[in-house]
Amino acid sequence: MPLFFHDLELHQRFDLGMLCLSEEEIISFAEQYDPMPFHTDREIAKQSPFGALIASGPHPFHAIYLREWVPRFKDSVFAGKGIYHWNLHLPVYANQAIQCHLEIKLHEAKPAKGFGVINWYFSFENEKGQLVQDLEMVVLHWLKPPPYARQ
Repeated sequence: MPLFFHDLELHQRFDLGMLCLSEEEIISFAEQYDPMPFHTDREIAKQSPFGALIASGPHPFHAIYLREWVPRFKDSVFAGKGIYHWNLHLPVYANQAIQCHLEIKLHEAKPAKGFGVINWYFSFENEKGQLVQDLEMVVLHWLKPPPYARQ
C-alpha cells in the first residue's frame, strides 16, 4: 500500500530489512555501473586492499531503493531534489548481511505549492552494528494524492 505525505511524520522510522548481495549480483551491477576490477574480478579483488570482492558504493542503496522505497512511496513523489552527504564508511562484501533503516529528518508541508519536503535518511549497518553507509535523499511529495495515484 503506497504511503503519502499525510501518512508520514518527522522522525518516523522504517525498518527496510536485510540486504545480502551475492558475488554474481555485485559483479553484474559493477559491470554496468562501476567497472572497477575490485568489483568485477574475484582474483584481482583478492589482491586489493579489501582482500575480496566488494560491492560498488551505490549498489546497496540502489538495491534497497528499488526493493523497499519505490514500492512504498513512488505514487506520492512530486519530484526528487537530490542525494546529499553520501558516506561510504566500510566496504560491503559479498554475502554480507546489511540491515537498512530509514528515518524522516525533515517533514515540511508547502501548502501553497501543493507538496511537502521530506528528507529521508538511509543508514546501512553490518552484522556487527557498524555503519557501512549512510545518505540523505530529499524528495518533494504531493500533499494530496495525484489523480493517477494508486490508493
